[in-house]
Amino acid sequence: MSLTKLLYWNRSLLYLLKSAFREWTLKDAPTLIYMAKATIAALFAMLISMMLTLPDPRTAIFTTFIVMQPQSGLVFSKSYYRVLGTIAGVIVSLLMVGAFAQDPHWFIAFFAIWIGMTTAAGVKYRNFQSYGFVLAGYTLCIVALPVIEQPMEIFHIATSRFSEVMVGILCATVVSEVLFPRKLSDSLLSSERERFENVLKSLRSAESLFGVQDTKDEDAVNFSSGVVGVHTIAVNSAFESATDKRNRLYLEQLNLEFMHLSTTFHSLKKIIVDIELRASSKTIDSLQELYTPLVAIVQNVSYLDEESFNHMIHQLKELKESMPLRLEEQQERFEIDYGSDENDAFRSAGYLITRVVEEFYIYASSYEAFVKLKSSGKTTKELNRVVRFKTHTDNVLVALAALRGSGVLLVTMAFWLLSSWKYGTITITMAVVIGLLIGTLPRPLDAVMNFLKGAVSAAMVAALYNFYIVPELTTDVYTLGLVMAPVFAFVGWMTTKPKWSGFSLGFVFLFMSQSSFDLYYKIDPTIFLETTVASLLGVSFAGAAYILVNFWSCSLSQQRVAKVLRGQIVYLCNAPLNLQRASLESLGRDMIQQFSTQGRLNVRSSRLMYEWLLATLEIGGAIMRIRKNMNRLGGEFTMLNETLEKMRHYFQTPSDALLQSLLESLTGSIQSLQGVQKQELHIIAQLSLIKTILLSRVAIPIIKEDSCR
Repeated sequence: MSLTKLLYWNRSLLYLLKSAFREWTLKDAPTLIYMAKATIAALFAMLISMMLTLPDPRTAIFTTFIVMQPQSGLVFSKSYYRVLGTIAGVIVSLLMVGAFAQDPHWFIAFFAIWIGMTTAAGVKYRNFQSYGFVLAGYTLCIVALPVIEQPMEIFHIATSRFSEVMVGILCATVVSEVLFPRKLSDSLLSSERERFENVLKSLRSAESLFGVQDTKDEDAVNFSSGVVGVHTIAVNSAFESATDKRNRLYLEQLNLEFMHLSTTFHSLKKIIVDIELRASSKTIDSLQELYTPLVAIVQNVSYLDEESFNHMIHQLKELKESMPLRLEEQQERFEIDYGSDENDAFRSAGYLITRVVEEFYIYASSYEAFVKLKSSGKTTKELNRVVRFKTHTDNVLVALAALRGSGVLLVTMAFWLLSSWKYGTITITMAVVIGLLIGTLPRPLDAVMNFLKGAVSAAMVAALYNFYIVPELTTDVYTLGLVMAPVFAFVGWMTTKPKWSGFSLGFVFLFMSQSSFDLYYKIDPTIFLETTVASLLGVSFAGAAYILVNFWSCSLSQQRVAKVLRGQIVYLCNAPLNLQRASLESLGRDMIQQFSTQGRLNVRSSRLMYEWLLATLEIGGAIMRIRKNMNRLGGEFTMLNETLEKMRHYFQTPSDALLQSLLESLTGSIQSLQGVQKQELHIIAQLSLIKTILLSRVAIPIIKEDSCR
């Protein structure tokens, strides 16, 4: 082999090794580091609890696994709300035992009310605020139930519980901050870069819009989850001192602008798919010609260095300014036939292409300013006032959640009183705890089944440790930590797998509750078996509650979503003109995200609700723009007012007759404005957009068929 070939193969091998190492550092190394941190935090919690002779070191160990997260900001945030929830639960426990220790009827009644309230609040609130209410609920079970027959012990149990929780929190936060810390602030730039590159990938190919027969791609169905997830990161990053306010504001601003851009792009994609079925090739070719300049600009950006980025933004600015004229030139190639379906379809899609260019320019400018801020601390763009991210909570959902939480408590309490079983309180506690926690996870019914599998697995592992490994291999707390480390590492690994969230939670719960972590080894086979059965019964009660009170059925989810979205359109017909687009979009995305993750929805029904959301956002936005233009121009717009009124009536009580009347009114309004300067009014484009969306009846939020099959 020649020297040249040898050098070539050496370079190739070196490149492959570097690539493999880079991939390992990006994917596998963070998982191994997290496993090590979770294991060390759990071992510290166990050691400190035993050194302080706390009654139940299990609580401290369990707390470390619950609050431990990959990034420090998430650990601080979850720890903060866990402390607040624990304090609230302890205070309520002291008050209830002090007031109703001698009156079991009132005790049970207020117990049920408190659990119902915290369950409802856990559904209503987002992020770790929800977890705080969950803690406030089940802390009452842990503190008050064990002393229900000995109320004077309440102070000892309360102080012990709080001390154990604090030990677990301190161990998790200190280890997370000291040992290979990962900051949320450090991941902001990389996540935004990845998202921006995905935007470029979507925009740079005309095939992503034209010639597409379906919108089944995963990105289109799940695009809302990215917006909600980034908002969550921004909220939790406030707990890190390294993330200043300006960084968080930029993140929120970028999230808002990405939200607008993604809505417009996917609306354009959906409309083009619809009009390709009924429009001529001339219309499609004209739209492609209108979109091609954006493709050319984006395709020229091979690497996002500063020079090429500045050049791209300069080109985008020029294209944005020329788009209205380009659209008008394309429109002039058609015969002026105001009100025809094809003309309206072209005008609608052309308007959305113009909006994509404008919104991408705004988003790219903000991204450039954010990158400069992260690299040099300087920025080139002043932030606009960021509109608050709005969330939606269904009142029926909240009420039924409260009913489920209180119902589980009352049923398990009745089971305990009727059976007089010594370990019935364990069943109550486990049922309430699981009922509260599972409600915060995606797809609760699946999570319950996975929790049960994890609990059964943990019971077998706990039996192996309690009766064989611990008595044979441990002599002190250090050897106990040594034999427990593999289990702690396994739990840490499971928590890095989102699809194993229910299983890992069940494993942690049962293993922690059934393992011998007492100051002195004491384990009895009969007690172990009875407490395990009691715990599994509690899980079964919680699962049965989700089956019986299953408000998350597919058909009901669709009905609730359709009703809320139609209500938004009705509201916008008379809403204040200062209503922000961001508020409408964030509310809709949050609702769809909630129903998609919590409901038993198939891919078809999730996609349908996603299309409903797009239609609602575009129709609602068009209504607001029409009303603002009418208000700005003044004068009489009798025909337009009648059209808006018919739109309100149709979405209040949808019917085929009202839809036909609305379409005729839209056509009449478009024709009545044919002598008006389009550049000044922009009303015709909005009316055309509404009409084009309404002609695709599947896209509007009205249930026509059972898509849950």
